Amino acid sequence: MKRPFRLASLPAALLLASAAPAPGLYTPAPGSAERGAIVKVLHHGDDRPAARFTFRTFRVLHKGPRAIAYVQGSGEVGDFEALLEQRGAGPWRKVWGVSDGGSDSCEAGARHYGWAVRLIQGYGLAPDTLIPGITATARDLARMAKTEPELQCVGDLDGGPDGAD
Repeated sequence: MKRPFRLASLPAALLLASAAPAPGLYTPAPGSAERGAIVKVLHHGDDRPAARFTFRTFRVLHKGPRAIAYVQGSGEVGDFEALLEQRGAGPWRKVWGVSDGGSDSCEAGARHYGWAVRLIQGYGLAPDTLIPGITATARDLARMAKTEPELQCVGDLDGGPDGAD
């Protein structure tokens, strides 16, 4: 099951669309080494071009010796979103993700999205600047987890509080 729709109204969507990006937040150019390294992680190290992604969002922020990236798109098996981190000169690694297919409980979703919010805050960034609507999604999932903890309301989860890929 897909995660809950996050935009409640057209005015909210227009506000998000007109918001200026956070200082230091950028999209690596197609074909750049950085973008290639991130995409390779998403392909699980596979260099073959057979599995292609279409990205709707691709954002990176460097903060001292660390970097965080958020990607949202679709691939051969459906829609996905992921957070990746890089520490120093080390490799990028996927630390959080949600994808179509399968399902997880509201309770698991609340933990998963709450963890991502805290991770992004650790970079000194407002979470919604990197992933628009994530704080509302985390809050909604926490509310639903209290009333119906076993209800299946998010897709496949990986990484996050239960461990990275």
